[in-house]
Amino acid sequence: MSFPEKKRKTTTKKPLLKPSLTLQSTPNPSLPLPDDLLLSCFARVSRLYYPTLSLVSKSLRSLITSPELYKTRSLLNRTESCLYVCLKLPSDDNPRWFTLCRKPNQSRKKKKKTSGNVLVPVLFPQSSPPTHAASFVAVGSDIYEIGGLINDVPSSNVSVLDCHSLSRNQAPNMSMAMENPAAYAIDGKLCVVEGSNYKDFFDPKTQTWKPENRPPFALAPPEEYLPEYRGRNLWIRRHGTSFSGCMIDNVYWWYKDGQFEWYDAFKRECRILKGMEGQLPKLTRSCDVQLADYGGKMAVLWHKHDRSSNDKGRVIWCAEIALERRSSEEIWGKVEWFDHVLKVPKLFRFVCVLDPTL
Repeated sequence: MSFPEKKRKTTTKKPLLKPSLTLQSTPNPSLPLPDDLLLSCFARVSRLYYPTLSLVSKSLRSLITSPELYKTRSLLNRTESCLYVCLKLPSDDNPRWFTLCRKPNQSRKKKKKTSGNVLVPVLFPQSSPPTHAASFVAVGSDIYEIGGLINDVPSSNVSVLDCHSLSRNQAPNMSMAMENPAAYAIDGKLCVVEGSNYKDFFDPKTQTWKPENRPPFALAPPEEYLPEYRGRNLWIRRHGTSFSGCMIDNVYWWYKDGQFEWYDAFKRECRILKGMEGQLPKLTRSCDVQLADYGGKMAVLWHKHDRSSNDKGRVIWCAEIALERRSSEEIWGKVEWFDHVLKVPKLFRFVCVLDPTL
């Protein structure tokens, strides 16, 4: 007995989709990410990574240097202090600027207190003719270059370096020319002094100068605390090794004889930063130690011989120290990291170290 043969159902197999490498690696140009979304993402990233991100593409570099990004950072309350270092190199008439950023693909697990930070060039337009012995001070996102010598003549010139757009602009001249000015930022204004009297105040909002002959505060130490530096200030600015003091949260700091010292303006006494034993390598006067306010912490820069270089170059080191006030008479320090950040020629010198807010 035979049974009728059943008809088998035929199923059509759908072809498997092969993954497209083109679609995975390259976004569809018809569906780009909106600029406002990119700005919102980049604004939340520390500016230490911006130099690395700018290497990805021209479009990203344009976005990272755009004013809109820094407006977004400000609206999101993501502004931060950024370390800018100015150096005089033997090959250049004008000083060169560098900023601290993160090394690409750098792991922080290599060794204790390794930062992964490095100094990279900042391409500000150069002044022409070159200015010598000028004073630099940061207010907000701007760096002011004040006075100094132009063709060996004292100058009242004031230039503004915009850290957002990397441009150089002109500000109103000072009331008088100053050959060897010192400049400070006080409550968002500039205070410029030459000698023992304060001479000029500048308000960036109104773009006006106001002469003043008396000091607005007494937080800096008297001159007798630093005789070996203050008496040689003019020679130092013209020829080489500089003394670097800085103001951090209304406390004046300097480095002297192997110790970090600060001035107690209320008791008019010099005090020593505590807790620093063994946290940093020994720093001698030949290291040319520089101090700077770095967002309420202390940035310390110094240089040493580069043993790996045949031309006896130098290596610049940087440390970041957190400060803790434990009483009216005690401030303690803790080194968060220190590392070598730049190789330079032997005959270089520090000009200044600043912390604009970006």
